[in-house]
Amino acid sequence: MKKNAIFMCMVLLLATTSLAYGHEFILVPQQWQSYHEGQKLPFSLASSHSFMRSEELEAAESVVASYDDSGVTLHPNKPYLTWDGSVTLKAGEAAVLSAHRKGEVWSKTTQGWKKGDKSTLKGVILTKKFEKFAKSILPVDGKTAKFDRTVGHTLEIVPIDNPLTAHVGDDIRIKVLFNGKTVAPENIFATYKGFTDTENTYAYTTEPYGDGIAKIHISNSGLWMIRVQHVAEGNGQKYQSHVLRATLTFPIAK
Repeated sequence: MKKNAIFMCMVLLLATTSLAYGHEFILVPQQWQSYHEGQKLPFSLASSHSFMRSEELEAAESVVASYDDSGVTLHPNKPYLTWDGSVTLKAGEAAVLSAHRKGEVWSKTTQGWKKGDKSTLKGVILTKKFEKFAKSILPVDGKTAKFDRTVGHTLEIVPIDNPLTAHVGDDIRIKVLFNGKTVAPENIFATYKGFTDTENTYAYTTEPYGDGIAKIHISNSGLWMIRVQHVAEGNGQKYQSHVLRATLTFPIAK
């Protein structure tokens, strides 16, 4: 019994560590003083432990992006380890860009973490599916209508208060949707560009209240990111749990 208890503690520790140190998937738009109709906006998809600075180039077949319900062509930027794209901004409302890092199944084995499951790997201790979603919202010609529209991600951060009209010192509320329904995520972090290069370090952390609603305090101008994680049930024998992460980026004016 004692040996079994020790083994289970080790498994839980390894599982927690893998969740804590997984890469964030972030949609990083090029920062401008203002955004206008017809402007061509470059953006990057970063995969990183720290905000903005990508550390891994995701597999081509795993990454897609869209704007206004249309797919966006992505190109690998190997020196910066990002997938890059661009969109032409449309008028009348806030621009909402989105991206998806498709689900990948990874297993903790006796030889460490490996991509795959029991059908392809030996010595499997536990198996998880990791899936990530990213959004960015921007004002266009000062218009911010529909800043809170959803894009249909399995896990999605939706602002309740308009972050595009927020200022330093304001609080903004968000809600988190899982399969279209409000959920209380496992954790909620927020930070802004330039806060720190230290990995897995954020400027702000909070917990949801009520039906998955949380409040973020805006303490600095610049590009902000909110990040949430939710762990859902697995798919039978294929994987024990489904770990989903979502990020939302938006600018805060000086």
